[in-house]
Amino acid sequence: MAEGAPPRRNPSGEAPPRVWSLEAPGSGLSPCARLSAPGLVVFVGVMLAAGVCMIASATLQTSGKHYFQMQIVWILLGIAGCVLGSRLPLDFLYRRSHWWMLILIGCLGYLSAAAIASRLGGTRLLAFFPLTASVKGAVRWFRLGPVQIQPSEFAKVAMVIFLAAYYGNLSRARMKGLGTGVLLPLAFAGSLLALIFLGKDLSTTVVTGATLLGVMFLAGVRMRWLLVLLLLGGCLGVLGIAGSPMRRNRIVAWRHPEEAQQGESFQLFRSQICLGIGGFAGLGYGQGYMKTYLPEPHTDFIVAVIGEEMGFLGLLGVLGGYLCACLCILGVAGQCRRREDMLLCHGIALLIAVQSLVNVGVVSGWIPPTGVTAPFLSYGGSSVISLLFLVGLVLNVSRRNTAAFWEEVGNQRCLPVSMERNRQERQSTRR
Repeated sequence: MAEGAPPRRNPSGEAPPRVWSLEAPGSGLSPCARLSAPGLVVFVGVMLAAGVCMIASATLQTSGKHYFQMQIVWILLGIAGCVLGSRLPLDFLYRRSHWWMLILIGCLGYLSAAAIASRLGGTRLLAFFPLTASVKGAVRWFRLGPVQIQPSEFAKVAMVIFLAAYYGNLSRARMKGLGTGVLLPLAFAGSLLALIFLGKDLSTTVVTGATLLGVMFLAGVRMRWLLVLLLLGGCLGVLGIAGSPMRRNRIVAWRHPEEAQQGESFQLFRSQICLGIGGFAGLGYGQGYMKTYLPEPHTDFIVAVIGEEMGFLGLLGVLGGYLCACLCILGVAGQCRRREDMLLCHGIALLIAVQSLVNVGVVSGWIPPTGVTAPFLSYGGSSVISLLFLVGLVLNVSRRNTAAFWEEVGNQRCLPVSMERNRQERQSTRR
């Protein structure tokens, strides 16, 4: 095709995008785009390794090697989940996304019924719900022998896949409507949120709800409906806090951590001390001592241990790792040829960003204390496996983008040859 020639149009009259030249087909994928998937693997791998090291530092003195060894097991299972996510047919996941939602709704409904029975009759009624586990009064886990599984972590995965599949194949006219654009997907996602909230898991409800609104905004839902949902979610959140004495006490303790340092603000007050004594460069790996006063520092408050031993520089590394991982995911999203793939990547980036910001905000005292793990750093099997499965989905999308790119390059290389052949045939016919 000559330089400056008009692009070929498809039967619908739309010109195909030209993002590379025939002379240099590799120019269609920028260096950032080519490095997005490998960069994501590198950043996630570094954060997983850092998380294992900090879990060992936080628990070796008090619990031995148990949590350190178990975290390695979870990471290996998560890597298997990542490989599975990178190889599963994406179209199969999209077509069955509503079934994944229904399965998770059933699991969370079972746990919610068990939680209500536990509140009404204690362990006596909870015995009628096998495979459930109660930890500190909350029934959020399935117990399978020595292993505990938290379905709410996988519910976030199912919701992101469902929203990407639904909005990715919805026309813009139907997306602007209240019924098809808001109410129908909200019937599925809202059921998940309600059941997670009934399981006394307000933090996961907030993270999942924020991801839901973010994906709806990126998909193109009308802003007025999103504002209504945001206002409704805020009102329900206030009612949920007001209706729980424990949550009210946490809000009061968050406002005045010094006054409640022996009560509801026990973790928050000591977490802020950890961050303070860490200074700029930290006390050194394994040299922290305030971490021993933190209850279960290897889970929600692992960032406080990093702040104490690695200092401000370590915290910058954590925030930089999350930022780079999200940018890599957005780099993959920018090369997507299909709308559902783009929404899937954006939803995954939103989920990681919101969860990491909430965790860092809790540890530093920016927001009220709530139980949210630090992605890729905190101890926890369900969290690690679900997040690595999402990373596998991003790699799957990147692989499909690369295949589509070279297919389009091949089609454009064949275009000048076919045009020249047609021109020669027309000339021979005229003769």
